[in-house]
Amino acid sequence: MKNDRPVTRAQTTDEQKGLILSILADMAESDDLKSYTDHVGFDVSALSGSKDLPAAWVAHYWLGQGTYDVDRATMDLLTWPPIARRVFELQQCLAK
Repeated sequence: MKNDRPVTRAQTTDEQKGLILSILADMAESDDLKSYTDHVGFDVSALSGSKDLPAAWVAHYWLGQGTYDVDRATMDLLTWPPIARRVFELQQCLAK
């Protein structure tokens, strides 16, 4: 029997890094950066300047051996209260 599920490939390190940086960019653009970095336990005050933020941000999710913890980054996003609240609202709409 043929499996109709799409085949997915592992993300490259650059793709993982890009995803993690895109979360940072989205939060910065929406003025939610402080709230979000507090949520994920990222200490912005430890940086010497804003130019260090992208590298420090991806290092926060670095697992080593060429991989980033995309699962953790995703869970951090999904459990951030504004996103979690919206997910709950959408689930309630679907349940009706």
